[in-house]
Amino acid sequence: MSPRCTFCQHEIPTSEKTGRTEECPHCRRDLHCCLQCRFYDKTAHHECRETQAEYVQDKEKANFCDYFVFDPQIQKAKDADKKAQEAKSQLEALFRK
Repeated sequence: MSPRCTFCQHEIPTSEKTGRTEECPHCRRDLHCCLQCRFYDKTAHHECRETQAEYVQDKEKANFCDYFVFDPQIQKAKDADKKAQEAKSQLEALFRK
């Protein structure tokens, strides 16, 4: 399974190392950014699980982080979030007065 772009959800043909200036061929957004990285975690300190990485303010823009690894699980996480939201909506509809 190829990784998908966080922004447009299209499959991305990636090499082993994603360059800082590489863009998604579909939406032209930066690929080498925090939101595309396997270490990105909204709940972690500076939103990054890599403890030695420098702080990056704009998580959607290209950066110089040496620890960047393209996250192949992005689509799975988005699908899980969507399923959780659907389940929550169904429960709210069930208990609505």
